[in-house]
Parts: sequence; C-alpha cells; structure tokens
Amino acid sequence: MKRLWMALAAGWACGMAAPGAAAEAYPARPVQIVVPFAPGGAVDVLTRQLAQRLEPRGYTLVVENKPGAGGNIAAGQVARAAPDGYTLLMGTTNTHGINSALYDKLPYDPLRDFAPVGLVADNVVVLLANADFPASTLAEAVSLLKQNPGKYTYGSPGLGTVHQLAMEQLKRAAGLEVVHAPYKGAAPAMADLVAGHVPLMIGGIAPAIPFLASGRVKVLGVANTEKYAALPDVPLFSDVAANVGVRSWIGLFAPAGTPQAVLSRLSEDLRAVLTDASFAQALQPLGMVPIYMTPQAFGDMVARDMPAWRAAVEQSGAKQ
Repeated sequence: MKRLWMALAAGWACGMAAPGAAAEAYPARPVQIVVPFAPGGAVDVLTRQLAQRLEPRGYTLVVENKPGAGGNIAAGQVARAAPDGYTLLMGTTNTHGINSALYDKLPYDPLRDFAPVGLVADNVVVLLANADFPASTLAEAVSLLKQNPGKYTYGSPGLGTVHQLAMEQLKRAAGLEVVHAPYKGAAPAMADLVAGHVPLMIGGIAPAIPFLASGRVKVLGVANTEKYAALPDVPLFSDVAANVGVRSWIGLFAPAGTPQAVLSRLSEDLRAVLTDASFAQALQPLGMVPIYMTPQAFGDMVARDMPAWRAAVEQSGAKQ
C-alpha cells in the first residue's frame, strides 16, 4: 500500500510539472506584425526594416498589411487576437490618439485593448511647396498666405491625419486662411504637388526626397516640436507661431493580456535594435528617428497625449 501511494504521488507530481515543462519558449513560431497602411509607405518600410533586425535575435516575422479606416481595421484585428505575443500591431499616432476623437465609434479601445511594447520611432512632419511657389522660407510663406486669404490650397495624406492637424494648428496660431485638400495617402498628394496642382503639401519627408533632390519640391518648415537633425536649417512651425507643434510616432503593441514575460522579451530585443547606430542611419532617409521606451513609459505617453489629440481634432473640425 505504501508503494502504491508513493507511485500515485510521483505520478501526480509529474502531472503537475508537465504544463510548465511543456510551455513553449517565446518565440516558438512565426510572429505576425500587422501594419495599418498599404505596402511601400513609410510605416510599412519601417516595419520591414525592424523585422530584418529582429530576426537574428530568434524571431521569424511575417508583416501583414491591413489598410483601411485610418488604421482602425488593423488595430481592431490585433485587439481581438489571442494575447500570446504572436500577433502585434505597428500602431501610430492615429490608431492610438487621433482616431479616438475623429471617429464616432472605434472597433477597439486604444488603451484598454492593448499592451504597449515600445515606441519605435518619431516621424518628421514637414510643410512642402512646389518649386514655383513664391515663398522659399516658412516666414515668407506665412506672410504670403496672410496677404492672400483663401487663395492657396494645401494637400495632405488625408482628413484627420497628424499632418492635417499640424497644419490646422499653424493656421489658427498664425491667422491663416488656407484651403485643405485631403488625399487618400501621401503618394497622390505628392504627385499633385510636383505637378503644381496644389502649391503646398504637409506630410512625411520620405515621399518628397527624390523631388527635393531634383529641385521640383522645397521644404519650408518642420511641424514637430523638435528639430530634425537631417534638416538643421529648416525652421520649426513654432519659430513663426508660438506653441505650435506635433509629435508623430510609430510604436509596437500587443493585445491586452499578453504575458509579462513575452512583453519583456520583446521590449529587450526592441531596445537592442533601436539603440544600434546603423538602424538610425537606415531610418534617416525615411524621415524617422528611432527612440526606445519601456512598455510602461510608452503606455504612459499614449494615455497622457490622448486628451490633447481630442482637443486638436475638435478644433480642426475634422470628422470621419
């Protein structure tokens, strides 16, 4: 009888240990990163470059593009995914800031439904002009626009984007009347800027680089709160209008409930990539600056900025 009880006890102990022993080490299978925009855009290129840097650290990464509704479709998909670290979202200022005020209803809660992994990069936002636009500096442009209310139009990658909100801030602060022409993405807006169909455009720097090099487009100002190192002589919006500036960021999120051990592993590997000088060099042509933040710090930033984005959307009058 004693032997029987000992055998049963041993079996019970093995059974209790089995789940822990069988638990897979993360990552044990491919990890999907969902990008809320079409292939070839700056966020997509950034994600693929990040994936290439993470793979030597033990990952097999699959990038899936899920454009639509300003990023809401992709964010909703990831919010509903299993919280196991195998489905991630490359979120943006829109998915986790602007959209909560821009849309009457979202298919996700940007704070409750996600576990922040970390900030990946800040994205420069610039005001561009066609080569024939009469002004060559931001100060000259502001003066010209003031003298000609309603005469000029500016294009943007879309209604309610961080780009449009930045321009609307400048308009209010400087007392400008400039007509907004929203496009469905940066590429068509850039095409019309180069062709002269719109004299001004606000957007990212990456689509403009070949046209800046050929002189068909010029950059007038940076809408971010800090100077962009690659454009040291280009003024900030705040240089001509006080308290104007935006932060356009891109960051990684997992579904809420993802195990802390998984988040810690992702965060540590993200830190290793983002602090590598060669990664910063690779991002410079995209107009992006890699910045590492812990999951806690990144989540705090997202939550802290939410009210400001709501106010910016309300002031702009944008609505989807």
